Amino acid sequence: MDNAEKKELMSVIDSGWYTESSKTKEFERMFASFVGAKYACAVTSGTAALYVGLKALNIGMGDEVIVPDLTFVASPNSVEATGAKPVLVDIEKNALNLDLNKMSKSVNKKTKAVMPVDFNGRPIDMKVLREFADKKDIMLIEDAAHAIGCYYNRRHVGTISDVGIFSFSTPKIITTGQGGMIVTNDRQIYERAMALKDFGRKIGIKKQMEKSFSHSTIGYNFKFTEFQAAIGIAQMRKLQKRIIKKRRMFMKYVDLLSNVEGIEFLKTNLKNVTPWMIDIFLKSPAKRAQLIKYLEKKQIGTRIYYPPIHRLKPYKKTDREYKQASSFSDRGLWLPSSVTLTDKQIEIVCNEIKRFSK
Repeated sequence: MDNAEKKELMSVIDSGWYTESSKTKEFERMFASFVGAKYACAVTSGTAALYVGLKALNIGMGDEVIVPDLTFVASPNSVEATGAKPVLVDIEKNALNLDLNKMSKSVNKKTKAVMPVDFNGRPIDMKVLREFADKKDIMLIEDAAHAIGCYYNRRHVGTISDVGIFSFSTPKIITTGQGGMIVTNDRQIYERAMALKDFGRKIGIKKQMEKSFSHSTIGYNFKFTEFQAAIGIAQMRKLQKRIIKKRRMFMKYVDLLSNVEGIEFLKTNLKNVTPWMIDIFLKSPAKRAQLIKYLEKKQIGTRIYYPPIHRLKPYKKTDREYKQASSFSDRGLWLPSSVTLTDKQIEIVCNEIKRFSK
């Protein structure tokens, strides 16, 4: 962040109004315009966006939601929070998203929604999934937390589903510290989401004392702040340049490492995908552990892939196999990926990986 964010923040401080108001509306409009959605609803986090989005789809007790086994734990947690049950399905090996064949076999009369997760920005085949969901009368809530600046058939990810959610946590391509956004093209879903995040108040209610305590439904407090929105506005103005930078970084890593023994990349269409972080895959978990240790000694940080959900204590499952999720999780490694990285720094990282390989 720089003086652009400071200037926006000072305008909020000078205004004397800090809770969700005009800055938030401006940020929502900017984001909706960028992704090409009719409506956008800012909330406190990506996890809150998933929860509110699910509730806006009327998902709750007795329902089931299909979730890929390779994702961050916020995805199934948000389903649990509604009282519904997350049903884990293995991933396919091209985009690391839901295996559509296995997903279709997991659908039953309790299935209310499917939650594709655009892992590191790579989308599922949304045409096939949308047609399947429409045929089965199932809702789609897309976890696009990693995927700002990513597209499927010229449409921004998250906008083909009934609900798409995005995250602005600190490591993302743009950040508001914490924060999330719900997008939809359905007016009723939008109005429900807006009420759910604001104690059940209908949108457009005047904040006169007697009306501000009118609650049409059970709601919660997931409102944004003007401080977050101010930063978000400044960050949005930098987004297009960051998309270009992230794609170039991924390309540079591939150019420098694609011929290195033991290092694999997932084939990524950089015309449509803006990788959140640069990911590589080692031949085995043991090799990954050795590389992490080696790079640590060189003062180069890395980050392992999320563990597959079926291994986590709250979701422990042994009755199914999740071969692809387990394999990619065990071998996946994120390399330094900040938009502040220089080409020289990327070359240093790659040279050390080459030395390790030798």
